Amino acid sequence: MSAPAVAGALLRTHMAPLDTVHGPFDAHCFHDLTSGQPAVAVVRGDPRGDAPLLARVHSSCITSEAYGACDCDCAEQLDAALAHIAAEGRGILFYLTQEGRGAGFAAKARDRMLVQASGNRLTTFEAYDRLGLAHDQRRYDDVGLAATLVGATAPLVLLTNNPEKLASLRQAGVAVAGHAPLAIAAQPYSRHYLDAKSRSGHVLDAGAGANAELPEPVTAEAPRAVGAGCLRLASYLLPIRTPRPAWFRLHLYFDLVRRRERVVLTHGDPAHAEPLLHVHHERLFERFPLRAPESRRRWQEAAAAMVAHGTGVTLVVEGDREPDATALGLLASHVPGGRAQPVRHAGGPASPADS
Repeated sequence: MSAPAVAGALLRTHMAPLDTVHGPFDAHCFHDLTSGQPAVAVVRGDPRGDAPLLARVHSSCITSEAYGACDCDCAEQLDAALAHIAAEGRGILFYLTQEGRGAGFAAKARDRMLVQASGNRLTTFEAYDRLGLAHDQRRYDDVGLAATLVGATAPLVLLTNNPEKLASLRQAGVAVAGHAPLAIAAQPYSRHYLDAKSRSGHVLDAGAGANAELPEPVTAEAPRAVGAGCLRLASYLLPIRTPRPAWFRLHLYFDLVRRRERVVLTHGDPAHAEPLLHVHHERLFERFPLRAPESRRRWQEAAAAMVAHGTGVTLVVEGDREPDATALGLLASHVPGGRAQPVRHAGGPASPADS
């Protein structure tokens, strides 16, 4: 195990094996002492030496990587990058927790809500304009620091479709020797988003064809107080692979007491049926395409069961913590009739607190 070490504001805390569908990697885990956010350098082979190093600088996308949403290409790029690095036999994937192009998860959720409420007349970038946000607020200082901490000194050959990322990395002092594209085919659920990225300068082909139609209206909501000391910040529709895409609604809250975001996912109309309940423990490593995911597998089973049943409610909690009273209050608010049943998983009993 690598010893703790620090470079700049980046603290290496530990290293862990990562058993992915593309074979084993070493996950060097970091904590940014300035932002308070985690980061991970996923390494295959020996990163030392002068030969250019294949690399991917990947920004987190909880909705696609943890929930299985298919309205973007993020999870597929993560998977494809690991496959490329595995085939090369040597390389690094830098995983940075920079949701919503660095603006945060709430900004991303409100962006998606505005786009859907406009009937796709707004692009994600125009929605950011309306929210008063810069189009891309990501920073890449941690990439050079993480490279130093894992002993990588060679210039990077970057897996990316984004020319601006190359320029931003060079401005951050990262040596870049070149780049290679990551071609991900668009599909009806992601075409509108990928088309916006293409027109903003990303080198990708969004293809031709219709966008997926939303099954119900989405309204642009202003933040409002709800029970349990929370603000409701956004509500929008998310196509989730179950394994076929099915529409869920993401409800985002902000806990005023604990200063924390809360997420509830619903499928169907829980008010008019006895919904299935599930608690999903969202874990950082399970955002990667693991060979034997635990929590993610249970979420996939639960989502498929909810679609087959017709209605369901899922509470998302961070890591292994148990749901607190506030979280359970939000969960209950989506079951107005009070009648619900837990998802039953293969191989054992289940309850709402059993993910």
